[in-house]
Amino acid sequence: MKSTVEKVSALQDLLKVKMVDVEVEKTKTDELIIIVNKESADAQVEADAAAVQELETNECANAAKAEKAACDGELAEAIPAMERATEAVNCLEVKAIQELKALANPPSACVDVTKAVLILLKGEKKNHAWGNAQKMMNNPKKFVEDI
Repeated sequence: MKSTVEKVSALQDLLKVKMVDVEVEKTKTDELIIIVNKESADAQVEADAAAVQELETNECANAAKAEKAACDGELAEAIPAMERATEAVNCLEVKAIQELKALANPPSACVDVTKAVLILLKGEKKNHAWGNAQKMMNNPKKFVEDI
């Protein structure tokens, strides 16, 4: 019985030590739970912000898709006009440009066309005079290539 009492006493001492260890581990676990809860809350805030940003990004992407569709439609309408304009320019001859440039008083339709070319090709906004158009056509070969 004495041996049993000694064993029980030793086990009680060991239990006291283990209970202290358990309390230390419990405190560490509680601290870790607090940290995990805080980090979870932070992660949720970031997830919410990411969701808002995703919505904004999707709205921008949808707007860009709509804009692209509108531009594609306009481009589809513009391509035939561009092809016709290319065909019209391809029929220009350097000799004809030289003759036009040499005219002192060209027909008003020619002046109107050269005004449009000054605006489109040179970005000219004010000086649409025939003299300025003649300067533009100074090198007829280059002028035809530029057009």
